[in-house]
Amino acid sequence: MAPVAPAATSAAVALPATVDGARNATDVMFLQMVLAHHEPAAALLELGQSKATRADVRGLAGDLATALAAETRTITGWLEAWGEPLVSTAHADAHAAHGGLPALGDKEIAELGRTGSAEFDTAFLNMLIGHQHGAVELARMEATSGQNPQVKELAKRTDETTRAQIQQLLRMVAG
Repeated sequence: MAPVAPAATSAAVALPATVDGARNATDVMFLQMVLAHHEPAAALLELGQSKATRADVRGLAGDLATALAAETRTITGWLEAWGEPLVSTAHADAHAAHGGLPALGDKEIAELGRTGSAEFDTAFLNMLIGHQHGAVELARMEATSGQNPQVKELAKRTDETTRAQIQQLLRMVAG
């Protein structure tokens, strides 16, 4: 398997540390939902780094974990600069039209952790594929309804890089 291309691992590359311009509720909700989406992903990627048997799977998990941490720091900074909470105060049903809240949780990650080593890599990759589809949905919600140019750019990059990641993950599952 070819190494992961840096452009395919992160939408966080060269994001500005600060965010300027007007914003709307969609911009705020997008950033809050991305943070909520990152939380279980961090645990999943940590498990992938420690338990994967294939070097390419461990490497991908490490690359994605690094990118995820950088993006989380940036988004946290943006929300704090705006004086917005890091967690949405909207009722959970308010997110249903935007792909819902993260479907990956402690139960699913614990179950994956109990997967035998022979099956782990494929199960991990499939779980990550499913999780990444959620990021694409979030990005598309921002692209259509967001206002802030920097947040919209993050959404555009997220959509593009995550779709590339999904294709790469599918090749890894098949390989």
